[in-house]
Amino acid sequence: MEEKVYYLGLVFNFEPPNLKVLKLYKKYKSFKKIFQVLEREFKKKLDWEKEYDKLQKIGGDLILISDKEFPRELKENKTYVLGIFVLGEKNLNKFKNKIAVVGTRKPSKIGEKTAKEFSKIFAENGLTIISGLAYGIDLVSHLGALEVKKENFAIIGCGLDVILKDPRKKYVEKIIESGGGIISEYPLGSPQKPHHFPLRNRIIAALGKIIIIIEAPENSGSLITAKFALEYGKDIYALPGSIYDKNYRGNLKLIQEGAYLLISPEEILNLFGKKQKKIDINLSSEEKLIIKNLNDSSKTIDELKELTGLEIGKLLEILTSLEIKEIIINKEGKIYLNEAFNC
Repeated sequence: MEEKVYYLGLVFNFEPPNLKVLKLYKKYKSFKKIFQVLEREFKKKLDWEKEYDKLQKIGGDLILISDKEFPRELKENKTYVLGIFVLGEKNLNKFKNKIAVVGTRKPSKIGEKTAKEFSKIFAENGLTIISGLAYGIDLVSHLGALEVKKENFAIIGCGLDVILKDPRKKYVEKIIESGGGIISEYPLGSPQKPHHFPLRNRIIAALGKIIIIIEAPENSGSLITAKFALEYGKDIYALPGSIYDKNYRGNLKLIQEGAYLLISPEEILNLFGKKQKKIDINLSSEEKLIIKNLNDSSKTIDELKELTGLEIGKLLEILTSLEIKEIIINKEGKIYLNEAFNC
């Protein structure tokens, strides 16, 4: 605890990443010693033990680079992170297959849908979503994981107490309930400053084994995440979009520069040696019969009527039920089996 208290004094006075503190840590490996060296330069002089108590009272904690729970990815890459403030799960090292899913704050409807569906599939198949909780693609990615009640982690650019006063507090609570957590490099009371967000992107890039860009214009902060990912030797996956859609200009540029083109979540599952879980839903014998006849190719309603022997009224009733369950897709007069499910 002593080292944590001394670190608080440092981080309140020298906003991370601070070159002076970093150099001294390399020399001394002790926050107490750095505190003693730099204390005369402090502009804020508080009761640091009380500040630590405040952190614990909101359910938070401070994880230092010397602690066993400190994310090994932040040590392995040159992120220059010496400590993180955490709400919820403190040990990210328990989660082996972490992937970063990010994108623009102003996504299209299709971008939002893709982020949510992809993240949902990733999460229910054992991958841990890392994102930034920013409105837009980031938040929707968290919601995809939460929909299947799976752990996910949000890296924020302000103090933990600040996000608890934000309208996104309800999502923070759900992330913690899922077994995930909220992570910040900044102490309590730190506002959401513009320069915090590009810096927090380096943490997102480091924590993810791969980085997935869902939708990003040329000036998107997601490209900063991609830049850090390249520095860390991580693979980047980007979804393609129209050359006339400015929201995908960043994606297309990344693909042009060598990022992997991503068109389905199965590609990522295969990368991690995962097989998509079978749909967990009770199907009637008639529903199974229809699905069996759709396995090889799409069919018209008349073709399904002939193949199944079902009366048209009953057939339409069952098709409606399967469509509501998102097992089939009815498009332009043909019935397709939804490829998202392995029935």
